[in-house]
Amino acid sequence: MRTRITELLEIRHPIALGGMAGVTDAQLAAAVSEAGGLGTIAAAKESALSLSAEIRRLKDLTERPFAVNVPLMLTAASELVEVIIKEEVPVIITAAGNPAAYTKTLKNNGITVIHVVPCAELAKRAEDAGVDAVIAEGFESGGFASPHEIGTLALIPQVSDAVKIPVLAAGGIADARGFAACLILGAEGASIGTSFLATYECTRIGKAWRRQILSGDDTATKIVARGVMPVRLLANSSSRELEEIIAAGGSKQDIQKYILKADWMAEADGPFPCGQGLGLIKAVRTVHEVIESFVSGAEDLLREKAPQFKISREDPGVELNYAEQ
Repeated sequence: MRTRITELLEIRHPIALGGMAGVTDAQLAAAVSEAGGLGTIAAAKESALSLSAEIRRLKDLTERPFAVNVPLMLTAASELVEVIIKEEVPVIITAAGNPAAYTKTLKNNGITVIHVVPCAELAKRAEDAGVDAVIAEGFESGGFASPHEIGTLALIPQVSDAVKIPVLAAGGIADARGFAACLILGAEGASIGTSFLATYECTRIGKAWRRQILSGDDTATKIVARGVMPVRLLANSSSRELEEIIAAGGSKQDIQKYILKADWMAEADGPFPCGQGLGLIKAVRTVHEVIESFVSGAEDLLREKAPQFKISREDPGVELNYAEQ
C-alpha cells in the first residue's frame, strides 16, 4: 500500500506505532520498523541520557526508519530535542504543545516532523509551522485526551479538508475495518497504539494490563479527570482512585505524577491507558501479524467488499437493502 505517508517516511506500510510512555521502547519500535511500519520510541519518561541509549539500541536492531515521540509540555523537551538532533533520528512526532517551537530547527537538521492534533484548527497551525504531516487523534485513543472530545469519524475528514499535508488517523483503530474507514475518510495512514500492546514484542507491560486488554469490551475504558487533564484509562480500581484524587482537588501535576510514576509491570491494577478499540483485540500476536492484518485486510475491503449494500431509489424515500452475500 503506497500513500504520501509511505513516500514521506520511506516505509512499506502506512502504519506508525503510537508513542506510549514507558512502553514503546527500542525493541517494540524496531519490530514495527522491521515489519514495514514506522516504529516509535516514546520519550515522555526518558532523560536525555536514557533516550540517547534507547535510540542507539534501536539502531542496533534495525536500519529502517523510526521516530521518537516528544510531548512538548515536558520541562525536558528542549533537552530531548537536542538528543534527537545529535543522534540523527529520521522522524520526530511532537505533541501537546506549540508545533512552531522546534520545527524549523528540526527540519534544518534533516528531520521529518509530524505533529499530533485534536482538531482542524490546530492542524492548520501545525501546517503553517512547517510540519511535514499531522496525526489527527480522535478522543477514542488511550492516554491523555483532547478536551475537545472529537471522535475519529468526525475528525479525520475535517482535518483532511483543512490541510494539504498528509494526515495519519489515530484513536480507536483496532482492526482492518477501522483502518480502511480512515483511508476512505481522507487519512493516508494510521497511528496505532492499543493493538501493539497485545504483541509478543511489547515487553514493558505486566500481566494485569495485558489481561485487562484481552478481556475488555467496548465499555472497558473511561475518560478520567475531565476539566483538569482528561485521560482515557481502563476502568479499574486505579482509575477509580484517580477520580477520588480529582474529587479531592487534585491538580494537573497530580494526575501526571499518578500516571507516569505507576509500575505498569505490576500484577495488580494500575492506571492503564487504552483506546476504545480494545474490545476488538482477542489474542496476543506478533507485530508483523498485526500490521499485515491491518494492511491486507484493508486492501481486501477497499478492493472487493465496498459497498456492501445497494440503494433502491424507486420510491421517493431511500431504502437501503443489503446486497446478497
